[in-house]
Amino acid sequence: MTPTLADRLRGRRVGVALSSAFFGFYAHTGFVRALRSAGVRPVGYSGSSAGALTAAFAAAGALDVLADLLPTLRRADFWDPALPTTRPMGLLRGQRFAGILDAHLPVADFESCETPLVTVATDLTRGVRHVDTTGPLVPAVLASCALPVLFRPVPRHGGLHADGGIVDKIPLRALAEAVEVDVVVAHLLPSHGLSRPLPRTPMGLLDRALDVARDDGWRHQVELLRARGVEVHVVETTPTRITPFRMKHAIRAVARAEAATTAALRAPVSNG
Repeated sequence: MTPTLADRLRGRRVGVALSSAFFGFYAHTGFVRALRSAGVRPVGYSGSSAGALTAAFAAAGALDVLADLLPTLRRADFWDPALPTTRPMGLLRGQRFAGILDAHLPVADFESCETPLVTVATDLTRGVRHVDTTGPLVPAVLASCALPVLFRPVPRHGGLHADGGIVDKIPLRALAEAVEVDVVVAHLLPSHGLSRPLPRTPMGLLDRALDVARDDGWRHQVELLRARGVEVHVVETTPTRITPFRMKHAIRAVARAEAATTAALRAPVSNG
């Protein structure tokens, strides 16, 4: 009998990689809950942007804290507009968002997490990917989630750091380089722009090109890990659309992703 995906994961050194996606932490929470219900015990987590937020709570042993928090969040909880003249520029200062993380994450640094954690940000000053595995937790998560235009970049390590999803849609390689794993299971929330018709405006085409580049990037990482003998499985779910102006569907978003992941875990798979 062909084993299910859950069968292939149980009892092995499993790493979990969570993709970037606008407000994707709702769906990622459902994904990790489904893994836990299936008896999968990850040895490490990685994430970019929204994936970094969920990975941080999961690695800190506080996934249930996040699951309870998400349905209560409202736009006013993190909406702190910055003055147009403020530098670095961004619609929101991010201080309220940082306050939420401070109040609900039970640990202050990576070293205090129950499970190893890897987050990725984009160092805009140096033009490189920045990987965090040690140090203060809140600034790293805040930087990884700092979507350009919406949030101000985060000053840290002598540079300005922004959304990790700009350069690393799913931080698979960063996870495998930081944690000894036999298999990685990734949760992919596809870039919304890839499912739309081809844009006709210059900015629309630029956004589409960036989405294609990010998509191509994580696929190359899958090939790299498999070439190194690491088994990789990618679970793709279609999230309920959540935005700052549409947050009332939080419970539905978590439940939908959890159900889709449960179905994927029960499906038979061959070697990844």
